[in-house]
Amino acid sequence: MKVIITEESGIEAALLGLSLSFYDHATSLNKFWCDEKKEKALKRSKALAGKGGGHDKFLETMQVYFYMQASRDFWSEFDTYRVGITKQSSSTMHTLSKRYVNKADFEVGTSALAIAVFNFKLWQFKRKWIGITELKKNLPEGWLQERMISTNYKVLQNIIAQRKSHRLKQWRYFCEQILEQTEYSELLSK
Repeated sequence: MKVIITEESGIEAALLGLSLSFYDHATSLNKFWCDEKKEKALKRSKALAGKGGGHDKFLETMQVYFYMQASRDFWSEFDTYRVGITKQSSSTMHTLSKRYVNKADFEVGTSALAIAVFNFKLWQFKRKWIGITELKKNLPEGWLQERMISTNYKVLQNIIAQRKSHRLKQWRYFCEQILEQTEYSELLSK
């Protein structure tokens, strides 16, 4: 499994939005939004981040983009999180038949027998004895698939709260990587 944050954005906009309650529109926004206000907003954000009840809605504005490589069985669990997440994945259909697979294409622990059976099916596919649909049906769940994920701090906070102590080691690893790589990880832990 790999988790690599490629970009974070919207941080300053989220902090400005958090500060609008204190903004008097008689003052120009540029004058209001000075370094002192930004610092105060960041401090306030840390106090509000775990509060819920709308007090932490600014987290929804803080976008995170990351590349992730994970097994198909992990992706089926990750798909529990649908709101606030956009995913683009590598195509199994287009890449599956390009070459015979090996252990490096799968999550550690995937059965060598399952990989051998799949390669036999691939051999049948290459000889046109079976179709791509049957080939996909025989793909072991340990197959590593890549996705680009777009989400926000609020969603990540929820995932971490629910999965940081999960019995599946992939969830614990995912949470650790997100907390290690995000710029404002202190906003993600409740």
